[in-house]
Amino acid sequence: MIRWGILAAVAALGAAAFWLIPREQQKESSAAVLPVPHAPPVDAAQIVSGRLPMERMPQEVGKALETYSEEIVRNSEEIAAKQARIHGTCAPGSAIRVIAEDGSVRCQAVGHGVVSVAAVTAVPRLSSTVTEVGSVQGGVGRYQAGGEDDYLIAPVPLPDGATVTGFSYTFFDSAQGADSEAFLYRSDDEPMASVKSAGAETTVRTLSTEQVRLRKVEAGRHAYFVYFQVSSAARANLMPISASVTYKTQ
Repeated sequence: MIRWGILAAVAALGAAAFWLIPREQQKESSAAVLPVPHAPPVDAAQIVSGRLPMERMPQEVGKALETYSEEIVRNSEEIAAKQARIHGTCAPGSAIRVIAEDGSVRCQAVGHGVVSVAAVTAVPRLSSTVTEVGSVQGGVGRYQAGGEDDYLIAPVPLPDGATVTGFSYTFFDSAQGADSEAFLYRSDDEPMASVKSAGAETTVRTLSTEQVRLRKVEAGRHAYFVYFQVSSAARANLMPISASVTYKTQ
């Protein structure tokens, strides 16, 4: 009985001593005893695999990642839109038209052209001139069969703004002592080019010249035509066949 009394007295004294301790110290003592919660450890595999939740990261890290992610996406888009080095080529006489994103090219022919007129469609300059259609090996043309020596006239449809680069004349001339000549004219009576036959041959010939004046085509102001020289004395031995005008548009 005495032992139990002593133990009860000691317990009472301990309780009294606890209540005599200041309240702040009691809180600190109680808090020190409580266990501190810790999140599960983060390993490298979670970071590499992307399985680390954003809420597990500091707020500053999350904002930095968002900023750099936007920059990475923007740089990727810029790189994707960047023109690749040109590695395609175009053949002589053509130029690059389109360059693809992968650097390949599409080509187009440089703006060259030719317009030809046939002598069989030409009409004599004088109404009294008589002409006939003739045929020889290598060509069909028109020759003068009666009347005074004359010229045949044929219009040439040239594109406006083009630059004339050459003039050609195809003919048959086996006449002795007679030659033929073709002229390129403008409708304001300005000569632009001419080609003349020389000597007699039994084959069809073509002669050309690059000596051209008033090269710029002004189709809004002028028409263009060809004069073919013919001869009633030479008849079918002197026969124009065709004329051609070459030009460029660039």
